[in-house]
Amino acid sequence: MHVSERLLQLYAELDASTRNTIQASIKQNLGDGKPLSVSYEELTGKTSNTLPADEKSAADFTAWIKDGKKDTTFLPYYVALLENGGATAKKAVPAIEATPPDEDGTVPEDDTTEAREPVVKQRYMPEAPVPSRAERAKYQRAIEPARPKKKSGAKWLGALALIGLLIGGGYIGYPYVSALFEPSEQAEEVAAPTEEAEPVAETPAVTEVWLTEKNVSLLSEPNGDNVTYIGDIGDRYDVLEERDDHLLLDLGIDGMTAWAPVASTTTEWKSFTLSDQQVLNFLQTGVDQIYLDRASVDEYLAFSEAELYELLGQPFGRDADALNDYSFYTGIFFVIQDEAVHAIDWTNTPTTKEAFRQLGTPVYETEDAIVFESPKYSLRMFVGANGTSTRIRVTEI
Repeated sequence: MHVSERLLQLYAELDASTRNTIQASIKQNLGDGKPLSVSYEELTGKTSNTLPADEKSAADFTAWIKDGKKDTTFLPYYVALLENGGATAKKAVPAIEATPPDEDGTVPEDDTTEAREPVVKQRYMPEAPVPSRAERAKYQRAIEPARPKKKSGAKWLGALALIGLLIGGGYIGYPYVSALFEPSEQAEEVAAPTEEAEPVAETPAVTEVWLTEKNVSLLSEPNGDNVTYIGDIGDRYDVLEERDDHLLLDLGIDGMTAWAPVASTTTEWKSFTLSDQQVLNFLQTGVDQIYLDRASVDEYLAFSEAELYELLGQPFGRDADALNDYSFYTGIFFVIQDEAVHAIDWTNTPTTKEAFRQLGTPVYETEDAIVFESPKYSLRMFVGANGTSTRIRVTEI
């Protein structure tokens, strides 16, 4: 079982009081800083060669909890302590009340501030008075009529000479001008049509992909170590960019993006193989019915977060990552996205992988996961690391 999936399972098994006590014990033990493997040995009395030897402090741990548990360095250390919850809790310090959340920081308007008076634009005033029309007339020159020029006989002689030149030039140039308008005796050659090259078919750009593994680490940058979100098999995302054998995916929430390895995705996804009613019929027998007698699957998937709590009461445990919030009840947890129910997960279900496969032809299948789809629903099974425990999720497509 992937360590992040194990963390969700532990949050479903441990109550909030025990988890808070363990977190307080971790902060007290880490203090100003020590290796995580040493801290684990001091808190549980056990040694582990798989834990990192990175030195971390209580402040680092607090920041990691608030940041949504993204840093993979703390994750195996924290899960190991939750699994040894009893031993860890014995060395815990009293829980400290959380500081109430800060206000939104909005500065109220000052009632004493007077409204600004509108600024009146000043009219332009000339530095000196503009003289009147009568005064301006004194400075204007009197316009006198032009004196007629004396007629000259040379003007007529020049005009006659120009007319003679035009007539003579026209007579000489006529044969050349008329030749321009006669059709040419040479046959015009018709240009042979050029053959157009056949268009080369371009490979269409990848626009959407599906994840093909049970847990896929979506990274903040290609080949990086910082995990933004852990996606599940069957999750569909739009592709924004491709680089270094990685695809930049649009996670669909507040403009969030992350990089997925191309090897963990596919563009070939089968059409649905079940009807909506087949999915609902399976959920009436294949999962715990303790909460389905209060509302149907359709109703739960249409609930807002507030409506869910109004029906079932506050959850006994909560968790969150960069994309979702998780509300835990007995044997079930709800995935909250954008303050609305996005998916329902039943944990430790009695249904085996072999029985689940009898529903029909899967849309996609791996050794530890199976995906069925209908026109409206996605129904998935995740097999635990022990090969027997299973988790079943339903969500709307």
